Amino acid sequence: MTARGCAFPDGDAAAPAAVLLRMEDEHDENNTKAQLKLRGDVAVKRKDYRGAAMCYTEAIELDPIDAKLYSNRSFCHMQMTEVDMALFDANACIELLPGWIKGYYRKGVALMFLKEYKEACDVFTAGLKLSPGNSEMKEAQREAVDAMERTARFGKA
Repeated sequence: MTARGCAFPDGDAAAPAAVLLRMEDEHDENNTKAQLKLRGDVAVKRKDYRGAAMCYTEAIELDPIDAKLYSNRSFCHMQMTEVDMALFDANACIELLPGWIKGYYRKGVALMFLKEYKEACDVFTAGLKLSPGNSEMKEAQREAVDAMERTARFGKA
């Protein structure tokens, strides 16, 4: 079975066996979703963010309540500077899995790009409440605070 829009650059939708497991049952949606997610992950490693986003989109169609797929697609959209789409997916991720810090991080990154520093700071703070020791989230929050202060002082970030 080949995924509609999710294939490898050489057109071979059945990726190398070392990277992807062959589907045993073409109609098993969980297997298909796992294949699509794995193809998306491989595409991200190749920096093929458009291809990865397509794979994650197809996987979301099969399982629209998998927050991790939205997070992965949000990352891809940010890499392509499709910020509104990245923010949409980050919000979906938080709605589906509010206790998972990565959704907050994805949302905060999108808000920083949009220069919505106060809102980004609030989102990073919410993420830190879930995982107080997360150094990546702490650094992101510091950057948001710094950007807010620069904007207040100089009128620009």
